[in-house]
Amino acid sequence: MIHSPGARYHKRTDEEVADFIKKLELQAQETTEERLPLYLTVGIPHASRILDVGCGSGFVTRDLARLTNGMVVGIDGSRQLITVAQAILATFPNAYLAMGDAHRLPFPDNTFDVVTCNLLLMWVDDPQRTVHEMARVTKPAGFVLASLEPDYGGKLHWPENPRIDPFFAGEAIRKKGGDPHIGRKLRSLFVTAGLQTTIGIGNNRIWTCEEDKQYYLHSRDFYIKVLKDADVPATAIDHWEYEYLKSLDEGLQLNFFPQFYAIGKKPSTDPKP
Repeated sequence: MIHSPGARYHKRTDEEVADFIKKLELQAQETTEERLPLYLTVGIPHASRILDVGCGSGFVTRDLARLTNGMVVGIDGSRQLITVAQAILATFPNAYLAMGDAHRLPFPDNTFDVVTCNLLLMWVDDPQRTVHEMARVTKPAGFVLASLEPDYGGKLHWPENPRIDPFFAGEAIRKKGGDPHIGRKLRSLFVTAGLQTTIGIGNNRIWTCEEDKQYYLHSRDFYIKVLKDADVPATAIDHWEYEYLKSLDEGLQLNFFPQFYAIGKKPSTDPKP
């Protein structure tokens, strides 16, 4: 059985879902400057119909709705997240929401000018099928955009902590059923779906230690929970946090986490057999 992306969220407790929604909001805020140029490149402001696949809590869908007068449809497999998104998008008359599976999009061929996703492909059961579906519902000469897909294999961090770092370098994602190396696979996924493909890294700027510290403090509960779920002793967590914050205050930390994007243009006509 193929599950929709939202199906995994139902394995979380109510408290975990609340924390997850806060994390989605923070991610949306922190990646705005990376996503905006991509939205302009694929013509979001002038598009008549846009589909946001795996819209989750609607924070990224809201950014799309702000950029255009066209119709923006968000689809997700989690009814709980759709309910949150309805509140987030309540003041946007051009935004619509629907339940659905990213592997079987409930739309006819050639429906949308632009089809987007954000932090989706790392979680779906079959990313290739998902990209094929996104391409199918895109109009000829339209665009498919994966605006943010990470690759934990390219994560750089110094000074290193050999005991703790692996948990934030993909292990936690893999344990939850995600693919921590999806970023490097985007070109293959898009080209195989028949799209004229451009790949890039959206986050080229290295954050300052102060920016890293503010992000950590805002997301502290998430980081601590990851370590607790991995059965790291409380004393080890306290020691790691002390050393990490100390190195940030001393200006020593360097963190880089590549966030890949893929832009695929659908051919104007079907290729000849």
